[in-house]
This record gives sequence, structure tokens and C-alpha cells, in this order.
Amino acid sequence: MSIYSQVFQLLHQPMLIMSQNELDVRIVDANQAFLRLSGYTLEELQSKNGRYLLQKYNIDTTIQVVKSEVILQTKLNQQISVRVDQQPLPACPEDGCTCSFVIFENLTPYKWIEQQAEKNKVLISGIVDRQQHIRFLRDSLAPLLFEPDQKMQNETLMQFIDDSEHVKIMKIIQETYLLKKERSLTLKTSKLSGIELELSVTFAPIVDGFGEAHEFAFVIWDLKPVDDQIDASLKLRIWMAKRDMTAGHLSTVTGISIQTISKLRNGKIVKPQRLTAELIASELQVDVQEIWSEVRK
Repeated sequence: MSIYSQVFQLLHQPMLIMSQNELDVRIVDANQAFLRLSGYTLEELQSKNGRYLLQKYNIDTTIQVVKSEVILQTKLNQQISVRVDQQPLPACPEDGCTCSFVIFENLTPYKWIEQQAEKNKVLISGIVDRQQHIRFLRDSLAPLLFEPDQKMQNETLMQFIDDSEHVKIMKIIQETYLLKKERSLTLKTSKLSGIELELSVTFAPIVDGFGEAHEFAFVIWDLKPVDDQIDASLKLRIWMAKRDMTAGHLSTVTGISIQTISKLRNGKIVKPQRLTAELIASELQVDVQEIWSEVRK
């Protein structure tokens, strides 16, 4: 097998190589990721009518097609939303064929995350593979919880979960894969930026064309510090993140200067004036005591 073939087969993204001439359209090759997505073998794919594939997936081997969303029907008749990114390859003058490199992105986990966000406020969401490597992370709380240079996509989920919770989460993940159903649970994190959090999480398996789950999506609905004895500045940042409230927005709706809010967030003002604390707490929909144990008159 050539180096090209080895790399092509190892790539995580589902891919096809197609060729087209005046008489015929055919699939030249498909990588393992596409075979898993579709549920077909390469021989079965190559036996299909190529022109039907062109029409179904809006593919034209002579032009570039970027981010076209279509429905892929698997061998098990499961309909999967995919995004197609197709790039034409150099023509082959020997046989008069035009070729294209077609990349498919499974949109199922992203659409599931969007559906969850329509039900309730989602703080963090992501996609994790069978080895618990984080492939995708949408995290508005990242500046709060993680070091600035930390890239969670290069890490495993277990790294951020307290050691005492590993058995529980592995059991839930295994049940999610086997039963192919959503599961919800509460987990404690390891100490992230010096704090330990309790998370409310839901996992969902992402099923491929063979009816198997090789990855799952997750959403975190809520989080709170395990230890209440943390700085008021950190509590303020957590509540602002949970309410999707920037310092600028909070300043606008409360009339408090952005400089004052920044000082409260950074711990430079430890004990705010009562009116300031009440205005901020009211806008964040919490009691003043949820953030500050003491205020000035």
C-alpha cells in the first residue's frame, strides 16, 4: 500500500475520490471513515450508479463545492445530515477523466447539541471519541476554567474529571454506547485553575452506518463550585458566564461603570457597596449572598 493510501485510510474525516468522464461517474476510493459513516463496503459503493451519487450529494467533479449540506442514507436506511466539501483534482489527460476529492462531515452531533440548547441553557458542549479524546469543544467558560494556553481538543476527557469519578463516568459511557441512549449524571471535576466544580452532564451516542457508536456528544447544563469558600470575584465570573453576561453588557444594564465591574471580577474590589452588589445580583438573578458574603453600606 502506498504512503498516500495509508494516510488516506487513516484520516478521521470521511472521504471519497470520484472520477467522471462523458460516459460514466464512479467512486475510485473511499476511506475507512466514510465506510463506517455509510455502512457500505468499498465494493458496494463502487457498484452504485455514479450519476445518482452526483445528483444526491450535489457533486460536480469539475468545480469546487464548499460546505453544501445534504442527507446521506446509510445501508441501514438511517438518514444522516452531512456537510460536503468537494475539491476538483488535476485532470487525467490519458483517460479524459476529471476527478474530485470529496470530504464529508457528519453533522449529527452538532445538530444534537443545537437541539439541547433549544431545550435549556447549555454552558459547555463537545464531541469525544471512544478513547475519550476531545475532538470538538464549544466552551464559553474556557477563559474562566482553563489556562489560556491549554487546548482541550488535544486532551482526554478523563484529565478534567476527578479521579474518584472515573469508574462512574466509564460505566455511563459504556452504557451509552451499548444501549445507544442518552445518559445524564453529575460529576466532579479535577481542580481546574484552582477550583473543583460539580457538573450536570448529558451524553449522547453518535451512531454510524453500521449501527455502532464510535463517539459521543455531550452538553454541560450547569456547574457550581464544590467548595463555597472561594473568592467572590470567581463566583461573580461563574454567574456572569452562566448568564451569558459580558462586563460591557452588565455595565450597560446596571449603570455601573465597566471599570468597577472589571475590578470586582479581578478581585481588586473585595467588598462592593450594597447598591452595586444588589444591582449586579438582580441582573444575574441570584441573591447577593450567592456572590458576596459582605458588602459595604
